[in-house]
Amino acid sequence: QRLGMLIDVSHLSDEGFWDIMDITNAPVIATHSNARAVHPVSRNLTDDMFKAICQTGGVAGLNLYTEFLGEKPTLDTACDHILHWMELDGAMHIALGGDLDGCESLPAGFDGVQDYPKLAERLLARGLNEQQVYDIFWNNALGVIENAVCNNTQ
Repeated sequence: QRLGMLIDVSHLSDEGFWDIMDITNAPVIATHSNARAVHPVSRNLTDDMFKAICQTGGVAGLNLYTEFLGEKPTLDTACDHILHWMELDGAMHIALGGDLDGCESLPAGFDGVQDYPKLAERLLARGLNEQQVYDIFWNNALGVIENAVCNNTQ
């Protein structure tokens, strides 16, 4: 972090995650993790983990691999993870994580990067406004990256 590098906790165990939280002094990211409250697999973040990432100023990126979304997932299932994090006051700490490279399956209605507009449409239909969707798709992650770079050059 002192060198402007971001720490990604997406592949850490719960214990490893909390070890990082104990020593961090900069934003932490989970580049491709979902909400464990929506789909309880160990790879997903608990609510306390997501809140801890928010407190560092970091972001969690939505993972579209079906194993981490739920049973027979659709774009609405992916939205459920985002909406859950929104309920935790995490609007500025949600990003896209994808995990599209090498995963065997994606949610119904999503075949690849060309379908991100469909996800945006579903989020709008589920109650998010255009600025919130734009922040999730762009601003939130960019802000964390810019912060890491700017803090390293000062």
